[in-house]
Amino acid sequence: MGKASFLEQARALRRESNIEGASARRLERSKRLSALLNRAMETVFFRHRLEQAGVAYEAVSQGQTTGEAQALEIFSKLTPIGKQEIRSRFPEGVLTQDTQDGRTYRSTSGTSGERLTVVKNFSRREAGRASALHVFEVATGRSLGASITDIPPNVCNSVCGLDGPPETSVLRHIRKGLRNGSWRSEKFQSDLNGLFERRLMFKQDILPPLDARSAPDLSKQMEETWGLIENGRPYLLRAFPQYLLWLSEFKAQRSVESHYLKHVMPYGGLACDSLLSRVRRALGVETRNMYGTSELGSVAVSCNDHRAMHIIESFFEVEIFRDGSIVQDGQIGQVVITDLTNSAMPLIRYKVGDIGRILPGACGCGRDTKRLEILGRVQETLVRGNRWVTASEIGDIAYSDRGVSNFRLDQISTNHFELQIVPSFFGVSPDVDSIRSRMEDLLSVGGTEPTKITLRILPFIQPEPNGKYLTCRLRPSAWVQ
Repeated sequence: MGKASFLEQARALRRESNIEGASARRLERSKRLSALLNRAMETVFFRHRLEQAGVAYEAVSQGQTTGEAQALEIFSKLTPIGKQEIRSRFPEGVLTQDTQDGRTYRSTSGTSGERLTVVKNFSRREAGRASALHVFEVATGRSLGASITDIPPNVCNSVCGLDGPPETSVLRHIRKGLRNGSWRSEKFQSDLNGLFERRLMFKQDILPPLDARSAPDLSKQMEETWGLIENGRPYLLRAFPQYLLWLSEFKAQRSVESHYLKHVMPYGGLACDSLLSRVRRALGVETRNMYGTSELGSVAVSCNDHRAMHIIESFFEVEIFRDGSIVQDGQIGQVVITDLTNSAMPLIRYKVGDIGRILPGACGCGRDTKRLEILGRVQETLVRGNRWVTASEIGDIAYSDRGVSNFRLDQISTNHFELQIVPSFFGVSPDVDSIRSRMEDLLSVGGTEPTKITLRILPFIQPEPNGKYLTCRLRPSAWVQ
């Protein structure tokens, strides 16, 4: 990948995402996979994985045909790994040897709360910025200069780990580099690009999360937050899905003006179809889905198809595994991702902890990249007989009722669940009997003890320590493997 700037890489992603760029995309992926495997062979952990797979430790050829075949053969024999296996070998076992490539450390706890530190180099950060720009272009049809407001569930996770210096001015950073002589360094360039991204490429505001602990407190916070949104007048609003629902219904009740807002994008948690439908109706805007993680960055984004997201194939290999094998397109399984751009800490066949599927068929927008649908977290997916019940299916039942402001399904025992429902803050009562009946039908397993759902109506559901709200809280023994 070399030292290509993120703007150059973003232009390449635009070219390669269409049918005309398919051959260039395949070639780029092949080159990156070969280079990634060669760098990964510098790590103790990857060599151990090769040994376990019965693969001889040798460099991958750089020749186009030979190298591609050799890289794919090695890659296909590797078993997917998770956070725990990486954490147990961090740092020495998972880092490549070259430490003079502008490395930075980024820690994330994610939805699971399990802390993972990922090391990125200059090239990886540039690729991350390119994918962020590509995501924005696909989602909105616009490029540079648009105003964005972000409301993450945890500001520290979203802000404290951002690459770049604390300066708020691009010019101040340049003057400092000229003054101390650091303007030629790779770190200076990386920091400058980070500032350019946050201050000029996007006019970005980051607002505090809605961490209210009662309905009146939440209503007050929503009023304050809408005031800040009004000041920023964003073209795109990105927020935790639950916040989008609350804010959209607050706006609809108060008739708050938002003609400047054209798109909203959920991030940091699952947004099921029924929730997004309510947001679109209340705000009168288009919704776009984006998928990514703190350790990988932006992986996929939807066009005008609200659920299916185009994978950034030049940067990521995305596979769906079930029972240790890759499944066919359309089938549900665990999402496994290879980051083709991080040579500092190679993440190869990495289990991100999500459930999803690759959708078959072509997209009407003209892009021929694979399309991904995310259906929930592993910890929120139930196995009922030979069927996986996803958080997306459960959420669609609850949020299809306009009287539901928030909910959570807790597993008490194998066939006993407690459904907690928070009624709408704006006077709409939920049809709790219908919701419970549909939930019981979804969770029923033929020929066994019937599913029982106990119902509780609550004024508010407390978030998890990381600020997020779970769709399901299941017993660990019920998690899919």
